[in-house]
Amino acid sequence: MKNFTDIIIVSKKRNFLSHLKLRSGIINGLIYFFLGIAILTVLLTVINGRNIVAELNIYRLEEENREMVSKLNHLSNTFVQSNELFEDYIEQDARARSFWQLPGIHLDIWSMGIGGKKIDTSPKYLSSRTKSLLDEIYNAVDILSNKCELKLSSSEEIQSKIDEKYMLWQHIPSINPVPGGNIGSGFGYRVDPIDKRSIKMHWGVDIGAPRGTSILATADGVVGYTGWNLGYGLQVDIDHGYGFKTRYAHCNTIYVNTGDFVKRGQIIAAVGSTGRTTCPHLHYEVHVSGVKVSPRNYIDQNSFLFE
Repeated sequence: MKNFTDIIIVSKKRNFLSHLKLRSGIINGLIYFFLGIAILTVLLTVINGRNIVAELNIYRLEEENREMVSKLNHLSNTFVQSNELFEDYIEQDARARSFWQLPGIHLDIWSMGIGGKKIDTSPKYLSSRTKSLLDEIYNAVDILSNKCELKLSSSEEIQSKIDEKYMLWQHIPSINPVPGGNIGSGFGYRVDPIDKRSIKMHWGVDIGAPRGTSILATADGVVGYTGWNLGYGLQVDIDHGYGFKTRYAHCNTIYVNTGDFVKRGQIIAAVGSTGRTTCPHLHYEVHVSGVKVSPRNYIDQNSFLFE
């Protein structure tokens, strides 16, 4: 026995009443049909929505990619320009190393730097253009980084040399021990000023000045001797290191003691006429590696008056 379903249609407005009798299978088929259409409509709506979202994301990613490539191009050019500008620092470094008598750094060494770490730009998820730009940037960064490290190392070496030279300069006798004084007798053979007959070697310079005039240390050093030394009278010897020593003789008063550390320009004694002398003056000697040399080579000649 077949199942039927009664369908009654009533319309109050038109005073209409209709009665339909349909098989249950047809009713079920219609229900499944419309349900399928509804499900299909929902699926198509969802898929279409996803496609729209995907297209929007693709558009956004394309815009971001164009912007990223543009920025990478700018960044690559910036590093290229920075490497070109670094050439000025290389030239300055070469001049400094030449001035301070340090061996120069070959341009090939500057190009390679002092080593670097290779960064792998994997092609996965990257376009060939993006990978190429990243390779250029990483390479430029690596070169510039190595140049900076090499420049820092070179600057430290130059500074060390400067410090060494400055230390040496501080210990080289180089100023007038009696400012305003004048040289009355120089370094070399001369007629003895006491007996007026014999010719003797004069191992320093005599700087004339009134009794009590300040005598200055001509460089940094350590006082090696103070006291009476026969014809030299009251004497101060200073060991400046690096083979340099100075002697200050015929002093009237001594203001330092043996073992004192003194600085260039420090008052160490006063001009006098002690020992074998005819008038107040300073007898000043410079010894280099144990050899007495002319002090004129170690003092500013413009600060003296010559008789």
